[in-house]
Amino acid sequence: MITAAPPKHAVPAGPGATGPAAAGSALAGSAGPAGGSPAHPAPVVAVVVAAVVAGLLFVPVFGFSLLLPVVATALPALGVAVWLRARERDAWRAVAVVVAGLAGLLVALRPADPLGTLVTGATESWRLVLQSTWPARPDPELLAFVPLLVLAAAVFGAELLLRLRARLVAVVPALAVAGLSQAYAAATGVVSVVAALAFAACGAVLVARGVPWVAVALGVVGAVVLGTVPSGTPLSLRTNEYAPLDVPRVASPLGELASRLAQPDTPVFEYTSSDRVDRWPIAVLDRFDGVTWHPGGELRRMGAGLPPTGLPSTGPVPAERSARITLRGLDGPWLPSQTWPAAVDGVDALVDPERGTLFTQRPATAYTLRWWEPTVDEAGLRARAMDPRAPGGMGSVGEAPPAVHALAKDAVRDMRSSFQTAMVLEKYLRDNYELVTDGAMPVGHGWPQLERFLLTDKRGTSEQFAAAYVALARLRGIPARLVVGFAAPESGTVVRNRDALAWPEVAVEGVGWVALDPTGWTRGSSDGTGLGDVTERERENLPPVEDLPDPELPPTAPGPPPGTGPFPWPALLVALALLTIGWFLAAPVVVAVRSRRRRRSGTVADAWAEVRDRLRRHGVAVTAAMTVRDVAAAARPVVDRSTVDALGGLAVAVDATMWSGAGVDARAQAWAAVDAVRSGLARRPVKARLRALFRY
Repeated sequence: MITAAPPKHAVPAGPGATGPAAAGSALAGSAGPAGGSPAHPAPVVAVVVAAVVAGLLFVPVFGFSLLLPVVATALPALGVAVWLRARERDAWRAVAVVVAGLAGLLVALRPADPLGTLVTGATESWRLVLQSTWPARPDPELLAFVPLLVLAAAVFGAELLLRLRARLVAVVPALAVAGLSQAYAAATGVVSVVAALAFAACGAVLVARGVPWVAVALGVVGAVVLGTVPSGTPLSLRTNEYAPLDVPRVASPLGELASRLAQPDTPVFEYTSSDRVDRWPIAVLDRFDGVTWHPGGELRRMGAGLPPTGLPSTGPVPAERSARITLRGLDGPWLPSQTWPAAVDGVDALVDPERGTLFTQRPATAYTLRWWEPTVDEAGLRARAMDPRAPGGMGSVGEAPPAVHALAKDAVRDMRSSFQTAMVLEKYLRDNYELVTDGAMPVGHGWPQLERFLLTDKRGTSEQFAAAYVALARLRGIPARLVVGFAAPESGTVVRNRDALAWPEVAVEGVGWVALDPTGWTRGSSDGTGLGDVTERERENLPPVEDLPDPELPPTAPGPPPGTGPFPWPALLVALALLTIGWFLAAPVVVAVRSRRRRRSGTVADAWAEVRDRLRRHGVAVTAAMTVRDVAAAARPVVDRSTVDALGGLAVAVDATMWSGAGVDARAQAWAAVDAVRSGLARRPVKARLRALFRY
């Protein structure tokens, strides 16, 4: 067999070349993705890296425990995609990449139920994570959905790149994952800039041979500007997503106090701790409608841990303490907790992060609780102002009787709201009311019972003392809430029904929630530095009420004089960015509207004007004095032969219409020439078409 030898010297195809050379050049330019030959791995790597970057934007949700599953999923998928691409195995490439990614994910997570983990990750885990505190627990069922998103973005992006040759479109799946991550936890500052630069770098790798570097540079500058300019409150999918309770109605522990005190020796739970604990809250009730006290807030699944939210950001660092709790007779969903829980191990718990309440919906026997204990400097504690912004502190008290309003005013001698005023109210109840500990115990905490307690009987249990204190405090502008729980026994670690207790807490600026006890029961921690110890010393040192001055109003910080505020650099940067974007977008819009208007008129003169404008945007030197044949000669070095031939057809139509003197209708021929010119210009290199796109 005799075959023809290839030519020794290949002539490169120019811009206007036609025939086999031009066809070969066009095929060479579109045979593979940007970056080289069809087997070049750089574009595929860029697509997968973009998906990984998008997945790592979920790190604020899971912490760095997310890093291994994401990388373990992406690396096998990338290796298989590159290997099959080099061998041009396209038929089952997507399936093989998915299988490799899932295998890597299961190896990294090592779940007990692999299939169940993948199903939960694909269907439910995205919602379970929204219902959890962050960082979420690194459980396989919760972590799985992010690596699955990364794998999906990598597979779809690679197929768009390799099958459809859609270079920039190939990063759209990764951008979609990044957008979803921002709806979970919005990135700001350095993180957002680094992520934007990473996406810009991936885009540069994909379009390095088709887009001028000026466009890439503008993308980088835009990424930096958008990453550093502050914005308003970001969209969050967590806004209305909370963990639901399996039981729609739960009995209030406040209503169970009397029945517990009637059986004082029944054990409830026991605990083991190296630190002294003075009380164990189980429920925070801050909503009162005049009849019943209800818990406020919403519950979330307990994640890996909680920061000391609500504690002062300045001053001594809160100490972390822990205890092992064994339940013995505590029925229902309420669990012994602390005001600022840090972590819970051994039970699948729900938590109200703002109140510290713990729930469990499954039988539990024992768990380990870690919590934050504030270290408070007692200097000036009495004179501190209250914190009206504390969640639930200034809730409603229903329709209080007029006599109770007068009592609240007299009890604190009409003093302004402060921690000193809160302690005066506590002392008033201690001095004028009697705590009932045995016999026939009063029950109820609505306004009928509280009015009788405050104005007539003046005897009650901690249920009436705590409810009355919170109601009176709120009437005087003191943020307060009602807490139900147990006092720690003076000896031993077994908590019994006799230790059941209700007490009020007030919100103090710069300190947090401070527990008070209008019944007269007090007990502090062993080292004397706890918040309860500081409060007890302030209580002992409280002067007689008649000697207390009215607290001073907090100083008002002077505002800046008019016109002297900071220069609005962020707004200026945003305005410049919008003007720049608007300038670039205006050209395509104006050109499209003008072209549509000319096509609707359909005249030969408009067809000739449309061709002149299109060629001028592509760099052809067109002047008003040139004929169609002059323009065709000027366009020959820029366009291909078929476009030049189309200009010849337009010249015939223009001559027939303008110079023949006969009623010749050449509109169809003229606009057919326009379509041929437009098709010819569309075959020009991408760089030339992009330049023409942003010219008028």
